[in-house]
Amino acid sequence: MMFQNPFAWRNWPVPLLYFPLTIYIFSIGFFRTRRLFYFSAANPKISLGGFAGDSKSHILEHIPAAYKPKSIFVSQINSLEEVIIQMQNAGVCFPIIAKPDLGESGFLVKKITNETELSKYFHQHQMDFIIQEFIAAPLELSVLIHTYQGKLNILSITEREHFHVIGDGNSTLRSLILKKSQGYSKFKNISKNPEIDLNIVPAIHEKVFPNSIGNWDYGATYRERNNLISEKVIRIFQDLNAQINLFEFGRYDLKCRDSSSFETGSFKILEINGVKGEPIHIYDSKYTLLQAYFEIFKQWEIILQISKSNIKNGWEVPRPMKCFQILKRHVQTKKESIKPRKNHEQN
Repeated sequence: MMFQNPFAWRNWPVPLLYFPLTIYIFSIGFFRTRRLFYFSAANPKISLGGFAGDSKSHILEHIPAAYKPKSIFVSQINSLEEVIIQMQNAGVCFPIIAKPDLGESGFLVKKITNETELSKYFHQHQMDFIIQEFIAAPLELSVLIHTYQGKLNILSITEREHFHVIGDGNSTLRSLILKKSQGYSKFKNISKNPEIDLNIVPAIHEKVFPNSIGNWDYGATYRERNNLISEKVIRIFQDLNAQINLFEFGRYDLKCRDSSSFETGSFKILEINGVKGEPIHIYDSKYTLLQAYFEIFKQWEIILQISKSNIKNGWEVPRPMKCFQILKRHVQTKKESIKPRKNHEQN
C-alpha cells in the first residue's frame, strides 16, 4: 500500500488550514474596513457575499438557460409525487444529481440513477434541495474570477479529476482504493456510497469511479489549468458574469466535453460560489504550503479591496448580530438536513 502522510498540509482539516486567514479576516480585515463582516459587500446581492446562507436555487435562476443543466427546486413541503411530476414537466430524466439548496464541499451531493434511490434520498433528508440533470461531459473545471476595477480577471482555472481506480483482475475494489494515496487518506468519504460493493474484483483495465463527487474530500485530484486562460475566455466570462449580475468575486464550477469546448463557451455551469469559493488550484501537487498561503491571502486581499470599494459606493454591510444569525441558521439548516423528512412515511 501507498501511505500518504496524514500530517501533510493537503490533508489538514479546512478549519486548521484556514485558521491564519480567519484571524486575518476578523482582525486586520476588520481594522482596514471597520466592518466585521466586510466581505458581505464583495457580492452584496447574495447572502454574506456567498459566505453562508446563499441559496443555490437563487443563483441558478440568474444563469442563462444555455449555460445551466435542467434543474428543479424541491421544497420541504413537496411530496415525492410532486417531485416526480416536476421532473417530468422540466424534462429531467435519470440519472440526476441531488444537492442541498444550502451547503458546500460536496455535502449530501449524490448521483441518483432511479426513482427508488430518489425516494430514499427524499425521505432521508429534511431540507430544500435541487435536482439537476446529470451532465456526463468528462472535463470538470473551476474558474475563479473577480471584477475588481471594473474588468473581469481570471485568477485561476483548475481541473477536477474524479477519484477512480483501474482494475487488475485480482484486487478487490477496497484494496485498489487503499493503494492510492488519495484513496487511503479519503477512504471514509469515498466508501460512503452504499451502491458500491467494495468486495468486487474489477476486471483488468476496468476503470471504476466509486463516487460521482469531484471534491477533494472525496478523493478528487486537482490540477491547475491556467494554460486555458486567454483573452477569448476572459471575454466569455465577462459577458456571462454581466448577464448573471450577482458576482464580483466568484468561482464557476462547470463541465464541458473538452478544452476546445470550454474555450468556445460550450459548457454547463453546475454552480457558482461567492467568497467561500476556495482557490482549489492550491491543491495541485506543485504548490508548497507557503505558496498555497500566498494564493489564499492574495484572493482575500482582492475580496477586501472589492468590499471597500462597494462600501464606499454605498453598499451597506449587515450588522454583526444579523450576520451571526445568518451563520447560525446556515449551520442549523445543515444539521436538520441529515434528519429524516417530516410528515412522510419512509418507503
